[in-house]
Amino acid sequence: MASLKSKSDYDRMTNEELVAYLDKLDKPTFNNYVDADTKVRYFVDKYGVAFINAVKGTNLFLSGIIAQSIFESGYGRNLPTDKKTGIISNNFAGIKYNPDVHEGFVTADTTEVVKGRKTLITNVKFAKFTDPTEGIKQHFKVLMSDRYKNARLNAKSPEEQIKMLVEAGYSTMKPSEYVALMKGNIARVRKLLPFGRVA
Repeated sequence: MASLKSKSDYDRMTNEELVAYLDKLDKPTFNNYVDADTKVRYFVDKYGVAFINAVKGTNLFLSGIIAQSIFESGYGRNLPTDKKTGIISNNFAGIKYNPDVHEGFVTADTTEVVKGRKTLITNVKFAKFTDPTEGIKQHFKVLMSDRYKNARLNAKSPEEQIKMLVEAGYSTMKPSEYVALMKGNIARVRKLLPFGRVA
């Protein structure tokens, strides 16, 4: 395990230094010993350009969608990974495999909320994408479907938009609970990337 650093140490690092250092930490150390501000900065430093490029013309709130991807992917550190081969899916949104749409998949276990309770679901086929940029583009493609049109057109804030996405079927969780899990990270992303709705 790499030696642990303080938040002030992280704050003094360049973006490249921060990403390189945190990439070397194992998941438990990253999850338990790195503060939330630093984790969000790491995610934005590593993937922010891909999100900024993908959000153009979508009418989505950038801070909300990045916070959603952070939640769904564990800061990019818990992407669905094939149980047998170890191949990483580059799937930042938990998109399930559809043979009519996707070229490949990974088989992984996941936890979903079923009838109000967290339940382990085994051997789920998740769509696999060639690289993180493609995975991020596909997240936005899902959000551009007609199912989520109301959220794109009528939400007044990132939090409201995420709530409306869940109400339209994005997650099996209760909308208010889903939003509560990412509300802090919406604010952290907004501080780093002060964009509103991107039309």
